[in-house]
Amino acid sequence: MNSFLLFKFKFTHRILGVTVAIMLAGASLLFAKGHRNIKLSSEHKATHIQNHSSSDSTLEMLMSHDVSRGYQEQTADENNIKISSTPNEPVFVLHIGPHKTATSTIQCDLTRYRKELYESASVAFMGRIYSSCFKRRYNEYTFNPRLLIDSCFKNGNCKAKDAWKSLESQLQYLSAHNKHVILSDEAFARMHVTSRNQEDNRKMLFDLINKYYPGRMRVVVVYRRYYEWQLSLWNQFNKPFFNGNGDTSGYKESYRKWPSEGGKRCQTFQSFLEELLDPENARHCPSDKEYRNRAEASHVHAAQYFRGLWSNHSSEVQVLNLHKMNVPTDNGEDVTSRFLQSTLTPLAAETYIRSKDSGFGGRHNPSRNINYDILAVVAHEHGLLANQTIPRAQVAALLEENLMKFKNTTDLPLQCPNEELLKRFLLKSLHYEELLYPSQSDETEHEMNFYEAAKKHKFCNFDFDALLEDEDIRAFFAEEIPRLYRHYLKH
Repeated sequence: MNSFLLFKFKFTHRILGVTVAIMLAGASLLFAKGHRNIKLSSEHKATHIQNHSSSDSTLEMLMSHDVSRGYQEQTADENNIKISSTPNEPVFVLHIGPHKTATSTIQCDLTRYRKELYESASVAFMGRIYSSCFKRRYNEYTFNPRLLIDSCFKNGNCKAKDAWKSLESQLQYLSAHNKHVILSDEAFARMHVTSRNQEDNRKMLFDLINKYYPGRMRVVVVYRRYYEWQLSLWNQFNKPFFNGNGDTSGYKESYRKWPSEGGKRCQTFQSFLEELLDPENARHCPSDKEYRNRAEASHVHAAQYFRGLWSNHSSEVQVLNLHKMNVPTDNGEDVTSRFLQSTLTPLAAETYIRSKDSGFGGRHNPSRNINYDILAVVAHEHGLLANQTIPRAQVAALLEENLMKFKNTTDLPLQCPNEELLKRFLLKSLHYEELLYPSQSDETEHEMNFYEAAKKHKFCNFDFDALLEDEDIRAFFAEEIPRLYRHYLKH
């Protein structure tokens, strides 16, 4: 805890430095003690890292590594669009995510307003459909991309599969009627590049789409800042419950048992971050595994990895910046309208905005607090539960509902990554953005948002050791949890 208090103290100084920098309109962002300037150019980052102590030596490989020529030549200039979207030359958009970049939000909105977009803006949404987002049933031109991704692209012999034939049939009709198409599913990010019979799925898909939309296949990738994206991925990988209220019925099957009985264990963010920044993991990252590993092995952000992956198998690859798409306005614009505006036409965006229901909240895939599940597991492993038969999900739920009330507090002790680890995390995030947007990234805003997240304890978990040393909490597990569970069973 002392190191985190020191970090918070230094954070305050950083914020003061940033404020001064903004007031002086271009002065350098000042760090705390010593006022070290963290706003580094790409060529100075490696020098800065090498001048650190040996504890920072691992950064040299992470931050000064040269990216392959293909990646260097393909920067994300959103204004450098080759394909024009006109009524007589409709565009095919393949939106591949990746995960945790507002894909669910966009797909939900496009599901809800499919009919309006088709009839008023000539846009056919063939992507992932969410039944919870339906305003009305509209079954025209539905297509399940997962059949294509998980069977056809994985096992090969695609052209003989019903999913492939269905896709071609719909493309033939839609192109003949001058309809734009959006095929959206983040599972395209994890699809097999080659099938079991060594067919290149990218080439096969491009050849099909180019047949009906010649020179007009746009692959769309959404960029989310590395630190924020990894934090969201960590939560997604580790949360033991499905989206919803987090009650016991929503616990995933793999987490319902205690680890000693074969159940999965949630990982703290600090442990996740240490593995993420470990140069040995980067050096030995298996190239044949999923895309996050391949991007890490190439020392680029996933958005830049996908730009290189699809550059020769599309008419163009467009990288959208989620942070620009999220800027709030009063005119109804949001992530989905900006997605439509950037990838298709102003008419598509206007149609969507005009059609929006004021009371519809959309579909969300929020981060969830997994601390109580980890605490339940740690307590179980230390034998603190008097009744060892209480289900794991129920112990976690009872903790989340009652522990702070029992302690009469709104704060529990936290364990946070130390400043050195956070600095490495930030530098990597800055470096990846600079590679993707040379001379365009806003490092001051990037840094401010990072340290604001740290100030809000976004990178922290409960200090589980400190909690288990608390006699009141040990008594809570021994006495209160069994009592609360009996009460739960009666009601």
